Amino acid sequence: MRYIPSKITALAAAVILGVTGCADLDVSNPNAPDAELALSRASDIQTLIQGSYRQWWNSNHIESSGAFVFANMSFQMSSWPANFGMVAHSRLPRQPLTNVGLHEFYDEFLAAPWTRNYRALAALGQGLQSLEDPEIAQAFDETELLRARAFARFVQGLSHGSLALFYDQAHIIDETVETRDAGGVPIDQPLVSYNEMLQASLGYFDQAIALAESGDFTIPESWMSVSVTSDQLARIAHSMKARYRANVARTPAEREAVDWNAVIADVDAGVQNGWNKDYGYFASPFFNAILAYTAFSWIGWNQESMMITGMADQSGNYQEWLSVQPPESRHPNLPSGNPFIIVTPDQRFAQGETMAEQEANQTVNTMIQVNGGPLVPGNNWGQPARGTQRWSYYRNNSGDGHVFFGETSIPEITTHEMRLLQAEAYYRLGNAGAAADLINVTRVGAGGLSPADPTAANDGNDSCVPRLPDGTCGDLLEMLKWEKRLHTRSFGVHANTWYFDGRGWGDLYAGTPLELPVPCDENEFFGRPCTTTGGIGGSAASPGSVYNWPGEM
Repeated sequence: MRYIPSKITALAAAVILGVTGCADLDVSNPNAPDAELALSRASDIQTLIQGSYRQWWNSNHIESSGAFVFANMSFQMSSWPANFGMVAHSRLPRQPLTNVGLHEFYDEFLAAPWTRNYRALAALGQGLQSLEDPEIAQAFDETELLRARAFARFVQGLSHGSLALFYDQAHIIDETVETRDAGGVPIDQPLVSYNEMLQASLGYFDQAIALAESGDFTIPESWMSVSVTSDQLARIAHSMKARYRANVARTPAEREAVDWNAVIADVDAGVQNGWNKDYGYFASPFFNAILAYTAFSWIGWNQESMMITGMADQSGNYQEWLSVQPPESRHPNLPSGNPFIIVTPDQRFAQGETMAEQEANQTVNTMIQVNGGPLVPGNNWGQPARGTQRWSYYRNNSGDGHVFFGETSIPEITTHEMRLLQAEAYYRLGNAGAAADLINVTRVGAGGLSPADPTAANDGNDSCVPRLPDGTCGDLLEMLKWEKRLHTRSFGVHANTWYFDGRGWGDLYAGTPLELPVPCDENEFFGRPCTTTGGIGGSAASPGSVYNWPGEM
């Protein structure tokens, strides 16, 4: 079934309450609780509200959410399996997105975030309106009512924020919105810009914070996979505000114009020691591995894309690899006959000047590991027609502890993400020294690299990591970006910091879509034309990366 906002309420309730496996989309006024769904019962109202978080999470983190596509588009990972549209949407040169309901990956990528976020918002709208009925409200004590309302505002903030990140336009939907007229005819809700969606999101978060700070409650483990106190909820909401505010920008100009003082304030008021989730609660161990980040490092699905990771190299191998044209013909075995191995002073990479040395010098602290020797199809090297530039000798091991039956406690908000958001804020506000201090926490502490120093030549990048495609050593902003990439990959903004940061930094490859169009099914239902994004010279497409990779245009 396709999701349409005007036909949401019974579907949302059915999905979340488990009333039926498939619900008729043609339903009654969403602002009039459906007696058939027994929403007059307090337990059902609570279930409807608490289940909204899972709908939001599913819209952004599972396999059919675009997570893997965005990761491949931004070179956060490199995959040759075609699953979920990873290959179809990350080919070189970039192609426009196919916004057609019958397309193979339409539901798995383009429409999924829309569908699930609006399911969450539908459930919250009906749940909150039901709480306005005194007969229903009296079944809750004061603390339970406060908790339900604060949690609902929090998830409204999440869903509106995620729609702002993903789509060019969307609808603001809450308990005050009528989606059908008196005769039951669907009302075409106005589409607003992603910036207006962001402002709505921030407003809902502010309401959630105010409610959380006005009382003392604990959200049960079953709602979010871990228990959360009212104080923690307020802090998480502040961190989410910082995250969404910084990452909604589509261009470097928009990123520059972010209210960075507000970002600093929200980071200071937000989560201080990270916030982990137990995703084992939501799914079986197998799907926990796939749905919650771990395939981003699993050998069978992923390897390092050398487009950005190659900037660690000091041997000239990266530049030789880039010289191969066309780009999709690049191969981890270079024209010189040597393997493309990364020789770098960055201690987070396998160390050594040969494959054998690197295989022997991998420690528990090595984030970028060498796999060794040509890998067989079914592992990392396969389907050359899909582009041998996807292949490399390396993979990132950040998810190894979570693969299949491993750990299930996975970071949702990390101290690294918040620290480096604040570093960027200081950089944008002209306080380069404060930015450098925050960058050096991991640049020096984990990477063993020369400290960023805005008073020194080339901002102190004596280690020349990153070394850009043109062979120059990156400046302070590039050092900041390097630390952010290494320490938030697979975690952070919908597990895709490289994509959302990348579009605001101007890093995305030419033709990469900067946003998703409104799903075609939604537009067709209301008689609006379908649109698309991406492709060379297309609408809402990257004009070309700041790195100007050889063969990009």
